[in-house]
Amino acid sequence: MKRTLLLWMTFFIALMGCEDETYYPPGLYGYQVERLISGGEDKVWALAGLEVDGQTQSIEGCANAVELHVYQGTTAIDVYQITTCEVPDTLYYGEMTASEAGSSASNTNVFTDSLLFENGEVNYVIVKEVTSLRLKFDRYFGGVKSTYQWVAR
Repeated sequence: MKRTLLLWMTFFIALMGCEDETYYPPGLYGYQVERLISGGEDKVWALAGLEVDGQTQSIEGCANAVELHVYQGTTAIDVYQITTCEVPDTLYYGEMTASEAGSSASNTNVFTDSLLFENGEVNYVIVKEVTSLRLKFDRYFGGVKSTYQWVAR
């Protein structure tokens, strides 16, 4: 009986050790992530969920009027967070580039985990999940972690 219990505990611990916190599909290239987010041209994402320091925030009322607008330009992908509430507000993230692994023979241009921004108000976000329909990322500002969940419109 003890031996069976020990085997089950070993199996359970081994499974827990294999858990990976990478939610975006692994093996994507940077340009593929950029295309998923921009849709190849222009794309609008609607806010579907927000957590600030682990606390779920209500997205009722004005908060659900937040959109992420992604514009594919000739030289860059521009990203804006637009609030269309009583007092409209725009946050320019900047020109987006997907982070890529170093240039080794097996990992050339493979997406790592971040979206990097230049010439805007945000430096980077950490991507948790990205598909053509869903986007989830963490944004850090002033020591506060905000997790945004977006759905494509």
